[in-house]
Amino acid sequence: MNRYFRMAAAGAIMATAAMTAEAQQVQGFVHQQSDASGYEWPTDTAVINKLDQWRGLKFGVLFHWGLYSVPGIVESWSICSEDVDWISRQGNMPYEEYKKWYWSLADSLNPTQFDPTQWADIMADAGMRYAIFTTKHHDGFCMFDSRLTDFSIAKGPFAGNEKSDVARHVFDAFRDKGFSIGAYFSKPDWHTEWFWNPEFATPNRHINYKKERHPDWWKRYQDFTAGQLGELLSGRYGRLDILWLDGGWIKGDDIGLDSILLDARAGRHPGLISVDRSIRGRNENYQTPERGIPAKQLSYPWESCITLSNDWGWVPDAPYKSPEKVIALLAETTAKGGCLLLGVGPTAEGLIEPEAECRLRAV
Repeated sequence: MNRYFRMAAAGAIMATAAMTAEAQQVQGFVHQQSDASGYEWPTDTAVINKLDQWRGLKFGVLFHWGLYSVPGIVESWSICSEDVDWISRQGNMPYEEYKKWYWSLADSLNPTQFDPTQWADIMADAGMRYAIFTTKHHDGFCMFDSRLTDFSIAKGPFAGNEKSDVARHVFDAFRDKGFSIGAYFSKPDWHTEWFWNPEFATPNRHINYKKERHPDWWKRYQDFTAGQLGELLSGRYGRLDILWLDGGWIKGDDIGLDSILLDARAGRHPGLISVDRSIRGRNENYQTPERGIPAKQLSYPWESCITLSNDWGWVPDAPYKSPEKVIALLAETTAKGGCLLLGVGPTAEGLIEPEAECRLRAV
């Protein structure tokens, strides 16, 4: 063990405690780990084996990249009409006007410098061994070429670029470096009319209608969501190791996750790990405490997802954590039996900015 790492590891407990407190102050809403009593070990031998392999990877990266990267603001949440301190909006536009402005960012996202090989080279140099890419966040904008909507990176100004199906190129670049591959996908979709229907206001993160009164809308949302997951699992994006599902106010049962996983594991994705995060039970194969590390060792698989800066996506002049802080986080997480998933936000142009690259290469 070299002197640099010994020094970093020696201060891990003190540094991590300070960072955990700092992270909790940045954003009050986090996905806490599910209750231990709710964890169910998978019964599929291939899933158990892949989980065991994943637990040995220790260090991964989570990329949030989308419309929010253009102005450099919090991912998706500014269009959610909830009165909490961490959801902030630029300017003084009325809410409905703000949503229209946000949706219009689809006409501005044109990442002509997009270089997934740069991403993969930096993360491999940092010692990471698995990568999870945000294919769709809550705003509904697809960073893959979905046939089910025009609200996609592949349909806007970047459509003519040879890398327009960006998820495929990200996955391929990391596979070439020997990474395990995960697809982040939001079950809620605030852009589709079958989730937030234009006939009603959008008061919060949930569907804005009663399923009992509009079962046809609800069915269309279910079919739409299952259809997009089917696209990601069709084989067009290669073999996936992890399906990382966000938006716990919609359950996997709401979209028929059992049958989706059964088909995927029996076909192109044997052993596919399911992370229906914050939903206790059979499809949360590992738990994901966010922006913090559990106080003690846990007897089941888990992963702390923590940002390199204060935000998941790229923001200008971000206060990035030092290499020593990242190493301290990694030391405590792995000592307690977990994996560290570090959040890194590429710029709107499609690059990891120099300030982040410098810290990651030092790690």
